[in-house]
Amino acid sequence: MHASTAWMLYLYQTHMKEARGLNAKTISARMRHLGQFATSLGDKELTKLTRDDIINFKKRLNATDHGETNGDRTLAAPTIVQTCHDLKAFLEWLTKQSGYRSLQRDLSDYCTPPRRLTAIAHTPKTKHVPSAADIVSTLAAMPQTTLQDRRDRAVIAFLFLTGVRDGALVTLRLKHVDLEGRRVDQDANEVNTKFSKTARPTWFPVGEDIAAIVMEWVEERRASGAEGDDPLFPRTPSAVRGPCSGRKEEFWKTAAPVREIIRKATRVAGVPYFCPHSVRSTLARQFFSKARSPEERKAVSQNLGHENETTTMEHYATLSDDYQRELMLGLWERAETPEKDLELVDLINQVPSESRHVLKATAQALIKS
Repeated sequence: MHASTAWMLYLYQTHMKEARGLNAKTISARMRHLGQFATSLGDKELTKLTRDDIINFKKRLNATDHGETNGDRTLAAPTIVQTCHDLKAFLEWLTKQSGYRSLQRDLSDYCTPPRRLTAIAHTPKTKHVPSAADIVSTLAAMPQTTLQDRRDRAVIAFLFLTGVRDGALVTLRLKHVDLEGRRVDQDANEVNTKFSKTARPTWFPVGEDIAAIVMEWVEERRASGAEGDDPLFPRTPSAVRGPCSGRKEEFWKTAAPVREIIRKATRVAGVPYFCPHSVRSTLARQFFSKARSPEERKAVSQNLGHENETTTMEHYATLSDDYQRELMLGLWERAETPEKDLELVDLINQVPSESRHVLKATAQALIKS
């Protein structure tokens, strides 16, 4: 790598941090991709960069995608697409810098990845979303004998009750749980929230038995002498202090233990493993279908921490294959139903739930007459 290239990469790294405000993880990933491009140039200076350099680099990436390489490692389509996008952003910045403004203005256009790979990269991955019944069965099969047992059970119940991300869950403090208000205060100053956004989701109505598991755990923590700034879910049972202990409790360093808790619990319960994040999809599917108004759908979306309702629909409330088939078969049945019967169904659906007992009584009387 030419020395001037290394210097410009350093300046761009500073630009991403200070001018763009990107986090260290994002910057590291982008610099890794740009380093690959710089290596492909050898000793060639960036001032002499041409469109052929970009085209050849893309060819090598695509060849790797097809397995046409001497190495054992191949690149996935999303990686190639992201590499192209990162290179494009860098070149758009570079051509505005002193000494590089004479470069071809359309250089960044040649960073566009192949449409085939873009389509593959944007294809949603099939993920397993547990049913509410699977989560309930998992909780029912979990032991409650030891302190660790009860902590692990409360972890899964908390995910289901609140919809918080696992990264936030492992950084929550006891004071962040409001039992009376039935909500969680995800203060971004203390909790590892996505995009460092503060959120205060209200508990989802998944059942009083689920809420009781969480409430009992919080009360047990308080009874043990834990204070507001102590972790809601301590790293190890031995770290939980008694009323007279001065031992400091520790937070989990990563969310990996949460996945292990679920893996062990689902194995015992005999249900398919589900990742912590998929519980959010369970909640989105369940309560989006129950929402009776645009306001309620918006409330569900905001409770999951989404500013845009479209995010919830696109990434979380996608229908399962079985439910999609069920709905389509229902459309077949509806197509064969007489129009006058459909009108009656529509009228029934418009009747408030608290008044439907009148309809039921009327229908029973008509049947008996």
